[in-house]
Amino acid sequence: MAAELESPVGTPAPPPASTLPRPWHTILKHAALPTLTHDEQTRFNVVAAMNRFLAQQLLPRVEAAAKQSVEPALEAELGRPPTDRHEYRRALERNLTWRIWSRMRRATMEMRQQAGQLTVLRQLPGLVNTCRALNATGDQLHLDRAFSPPRYLQSLPAHLMPGGYVGERVTDDVAAGASYEIGIYATLGGQSGPASDRAGRATVAWLAEHRPGWQPRRILDLGCGMGANTLVLARAFPEADIVAIDAGAPMLRYGAARARALGVDNVRFIQGDIEQPPLAAEAPFDLIVSLMVLHETSRPAVQRIFAASFQQLAPGGLAFHLEQPPYRDKPLLEQCLRDWDGRYNNEAFWSSLHDTDLVACMREAGFAAEAVRETTANAVPVEPPPGQTLQEDYGRGGAWYVVTGEKPLAD
Repeated sequence: MAAELESPVGTPAPPPASTLPRPWHTILKHAALPTLTHDEQTRFNVVAAMNRFLAQQLLPRVEAAAKQSVEPALEAELGRPPTDRHEYRRALERNLTWRIWSRMRRATMEMRQQAGQLTVLRQLPGLVNTCRALNATGDQLHLDRAFSPPRYLQSLPAHLMPGGYVGERVTDDVAAGASYEIGIYATLGGQSGPASDRAGRATVAWLAEHRPGWQPRRILDLGCGMGANTLVLARAFPEADIVAIDAGAPMLRYGAARARALGVDNVRFIQGDIEQPPLAAEAPFDLIVSLMVLHETSRPAVQRIFAASFQQLAPGGLAFHLEQPPYRDKPLLEQCLRDWDGRYNNEAFWSSLHDTDLVACMREAGFAAEAVRETTANAVPVEPPPGQTLQEDYGRGGAWYVVTGEKPLAD
């Protein structure tokens, strides 16, 4: 094993081992946030440090082993270069370095979810009462007791999170939202910012560049989760009326309470299916966004989401969908690295989404060919000290693919 893990000749030296992620206590504090003991914080810090080690120390060795061992052996076996990521992956999975990296990466996610669940369940009655009190004032939370979430959200615990986004254990449950916030901070090592809202900040930066001075007055956030990215939009456009919709009641209860605790009052959190938003009385919207949501849905669902976006968009409005980049122009090794979540992290639709032509889907939904664009979006991450660089942790970076559609002004 030692020989397998040794850096091959010519492999760039990985960043110093002292490049540590931001510790958990630097997370944004608010009244709805769970309180962690010293040991609970330590567990999350271990998860963050393990993720950093895997990405910065072990992943370069995986890439070197793939180039120097896996690819030559695979070409000799096939009598030709591999034609797709599936052939490449099957060979890659026989390599010991890959298998160690992959199993440890899965283990960090299991550790994160276990730590999150234990922390939240220990104080769940108090969290429920806190969020209930925060949500008792104002008109920010709208749940539908008759609503049944899509079956795929009920049957598959995304990211290995017990119960997924929609599972409920107690009345007025908020466990999913609370566990997600404290856990994602550890998985990303704080690089998404104290509020874990880098996708929202990337969206606002994109709008400032591509639509400078634009002030949308009505905004719809599809699949808002616990609303971390939604609140970035709310602060960027304080005069806007923002509707944030999600299928998970525990995520919405926590998200609405979190917004209230942070003093944001121009967002309404509404339960519903983003494939068929129950918002006839709310539409039209000037800006409709989905931020890292499409990979949680099926291919037919994506088409219905785009169709709903077109129908509920105001003339002159913008539909903005931010996701991980498509695989079409990526080297096979990078495709396999990015595809890891689709195979080992309970992301059932991850792989198919990244093989889908989203531009064609937007046009099929009704957007004119010339009104659909592919661009990228990013936001300033929380970086290590000057002079230290980080290799991308594929699937967890902040350089996103964006597909947009504009609706023409009425004649």
